[in-house]
Amino acid sequence: MRHLPNIISIARALAGPLGAYLLWMSASAGLESTAIAYGLASALIFVVAAISDWLDGWLARRMGVESPLGALLDPIADKLLVGPYLIAYVVISGFDVWLAAPVALIVIRDMTVTLLRLRSSAPASLAVSYDAKVKTAIQMVATAAPFVLVMAGLNEIAVWFHYWVGVVWFLAILSVWTALPYWRAARS
Repeated sequence: MRHLPNIISIARALAGPLGAYLLWMSASAGLESTAIAYGLASALIFVVAAISDWLDGWLARRMGVESPLGALLDPIADKLLVGPYLIAYVVISGFDVWLAAPVALIVIRDMTVTLLRLRSSAPASLAVSYDAKVKTAIQMVATAAPFVLVMAGLNEIAVWFHYWVGVVWFLAILSVWTALPYWRAARS
């Protein structure tokens, strides 16, 4: 039982690529019923995995099994959940440059911060900041937004797509901003 929080984090990390693949399959499905089935499966995987971000930390604290490994796995799992979904949206959009650019910034930022954590001789100095936790929460809501909009009946993607891309740009700026403290801590 003491490894359950880390198992949940690993499951979240694996859920990202699987859910993103189902999202892509939904967009490329020939039959509407198939597209809906893949889309619902992708949405369900994302929601359950996003909830697990709270659950693994809560369980670790509740069970008294917080660990340096868990502190490392949790943010990596978050990145492996959100990143593939954002990349799937870029692919589905036909590599729309206005979406691809902020997604690239987010993914590059996430890879950079993860590498800084892995290379750090004092990983505790690169612990997840409050700002980065807020950024991750906003990322998860923004990543789920297309599912919610389509399920709410807003199937005319052209109506809301550019507003959503604006939110992704905001996330890219926020991502870069929240990376600065990690960069400073890694340099010192």
